[in-house]
Amino acid sequence: MPDRGATGPEAEGVGDGASARVELARTLREWRARAGELPQKTVARRLNIAQTTVSRYESPDGRHPAPEAAVRALWSCYRLAEGDLDQALALRARVDEELRAGAASAKVAAPVAAGEAVGEAVVAAGAGEPSAAPAAGRSRHRVAWVVGATAALAGVVAGGLLVHRLLAPTATTGGADEARRSSPAAAPPAAFPTTDFDIIYGNTSTKGTLTWYNRSVGLSGQGKSEDSSGCRDTTATSYSASGSELGSIHTGVVCGASENYNAAIPADVAGGASTVRICLDDGATPPAVLKCQDSRRP
Repeated sequence: MPDRGATGPEAEGVGDGASARVELARTLREWRARAGELPQKTVARRLNIAQTTVSRYESPDGRHPAPEAAVRALWSCYRLAEGDLDQALALRARVDEELRAGAASAKVAAPVAAGEAVGEAVVAAGAGEPSAAPAAGRSRHRVAWVVGATAALAGVVAGGLLVHRLLAPTATTGGADEARRSSPAAAPPAAFPTTDFDIIYGNTSTKGTLTWYNRSVGLSGQGKSEDSSGCRDTTATSYSASGSELGSIHTGVVCGASENYNAAIPADVAGGASTVRICLDDGATPPAVLKCQDSRRP
């Protein structure tokens, strides 16, 4: 089935001023068109990933931006010029900047929302202010309402302090020390589990570490090929507990060299991936898988 282009509101953001995520998705769609309108299924088969993964990377809303390793793999698959890769990697860097800026904005918005909630509580405490009183008397009612609302709010605060004093452990019983020990802030954050992998095939290899996050799996390591005629690529695919594929990436082709890689394997389900399969292939299009290793979440 041919892929349909963006229509309606989703297509309106593709022009000037579009977000980097939207522009990156549009660029990847254009790449596939320039490569002869290859079907997404064909691209997925060549890269050993799911067709839905290719579709997400090209989605007009840009909600699933392709990671850097995937951008490089697609560029290699389509056999485009170096300038095309540079442009796409620059967009990918802008995506990271936008995500960081969005996270910072969310932190600033949180105190503002809390302040608005306090204001709403004060208004609720003063509900019932007469609106039909004469102008001369209305100011007295308003002053009384403000005083009443302030007193109500002070009562809430005082009540909260009283409850806190009643429930708080005293120093004479050792409760203060116990409270400090049991405080969530005092407990060190739990580290994400990791798993090492090491795949050797002749004089080539790929080895590194998987970090099991909640919605993705971090992939860091090194691909090695001692002979320029024996190119190698590393493919990493995540799976759910039921065996469904969640996402897949390529680290990039290495020929007669050693190169480090650092990427994230998509695993956007509750609890993250259950298993990751790492495969060493010959870097061709389509690739020939040479050796694989499965790693389970600890």
